[in-house]
Amino acid sequence: MNILLVYHLRLGDIARCLPIAKYFSDRGNNVYFECNPEYHGLFAMVDYCRPTAPWADRAAFDRVIDLQIWPDKFQAYNESEKDWGDFVYSLFPEGQEIDRQIVLHSPAIITPPEIKNMLICFPTGYSQRNKIEPRTVVFAAHMVAEGKPVLCVGKKEHRLTEFGSIEYMCAYIRDAGDVFTINTSASILASAFRKRWWHVCECPKDDFFHPNQIRIAQDAV
Repeated sequence: MNILLVYHLRLGDIARCLPIAKYFSDRGNNVYFECNPEYHGLFAMVDYCRPTAPWADRAAFDRVIDLQIWPDKFQAYNESEKDWGDFVYSLFPEGQEIDRQIVLHSPAIITPPEIKNMLICFPTGYSQRNKIEPRTVVFAAHMVAEGKPVLCVGKKEHRLTEFGSIEYMCAYIRDAGDVFTINTSASILASAFRKRWWHVCECPKDDFFHPNQIRIAQDAV
């Protein structure tokens, strides 16, 4: 069976849908993922599905599963008592039996050796209902770094170091001595590569939770 999963926007949300792709692939299906082209680099670390652009023809697919919350399901999501994961994974019958651990192949990228002695901080993002001032996040990162150098990364528009690709971002997350995140895609990708990282909590409905996080309450930052 040819199956198409649909989630156009947000790197972290797309990554959180990858266990669905793996579930169907492991059962012998050909799985494709419809998302915007800027996220297709994520699939260089995946062998269980292939990306397609939003304007691709859906006629060739036996089953199309639209997982997007925005815009059509946004009101239903807000009114539900479910968090992001429970809501999205309840949109199709098999969702409750899927292991939500994200599986990504390690990027074939060699990072500079000094990265192993640094803390990488991701102080900005798009998914926070309760926004935190980036300078506050950076200060908290320096507190837990215990003297290690701190590299702050994000969008150039925020005057931060920006990675050239999703694979490079994942390689630096994998190799850093420590990682410090808010509720953003970096935390979600860290769950595929790290045994621990620091994470500033968000409101429970939207926050990404993983047992490998060292969780810090937002009001403690």
